[in-house]
Amino acid sequence: MKKALILFLGMALCGCATTRVPQLEQPGYMKVLAAKKIAPATYARIAHGRVLGYDDIRNLAAKGIPGKMIVPYLKATKTPYDFSDRQINGLVDAGADSTLVNYLGKAKGIYLEDAGNIPSSTAGLHPYWSDPSYAGMAPFGFGYPDAWAGDFIGLY
Repeated sequence: MKKALILFLGMALCGCATTRVPQLEQPGYMKVLAAKKIAPATYARIAHGRVLGYDDIRNLAAKGIPGKMIVPYLKATKTPYDFSDRQINGLVDAGADSTLVNYLGKAKGIYLEDAGNIPSSTAGLHPYWSDPSYAGMAPFGFGYPDAWAGDFIGLY
């Protein structure tokens, strides 16, 4: 009986010692963003599929991420961006290309908020847009843009 118990414990310990949790491979676009050394907060928002603010978008433009990569992500969040002319000029000064500037100039009216999804406690705005720390479900389904599929290392 003792030998069987010792044998069982020995096998259990060997099994635990050799079991490793496999590391998930980081998507190509996240590797590009890490290589460009974008701000950690912006990186975290993108990694979790969150809405980007003006500072996030400006940071991406300043780090040389092209509009053809930023715009599909912004479209995927279905957010009605409403930047002032001064902010748009700030993005241009940071290096934003025409693809990004043109999209942001018309994004305000593209996505309308669903009135049935807006709690009254947030003064008419869904907390996804009004609370930068909101961690609940988005008021729409999110999917990473098709343009972000694949391996982008070496493209920029």
